[in-house]
Amino acid sequence: MSNVTFWFVIGAFTTAEAAIVVAALRMRVTTDPGRGILGARPVEVLWTLLPLLLVFAVIILSYQSFSDDIVAP
Repeated sequence: MSNVTFWFVIGAFTTAEAAIVVAALRMRVTTDPGRGILGARPVEVLWTLLPLLLVFAVIILSYQSFSDDIVAP
């Protein structure tokens, strides 16, 4: 995978994740105790941010591996 491709994928992921976060924050929610945690803003944001953190960790590990492959022949 080339360096340009790697950064293109990172940019596309960042754009998509930003759109998801904005949608979760702008979501209009009415509190209904009968629904439990479904539709609760803090839970929706948490469900969005946890995968973001996991994918961010994979990106960092992938970049380190990618950088090591470029340096070592």
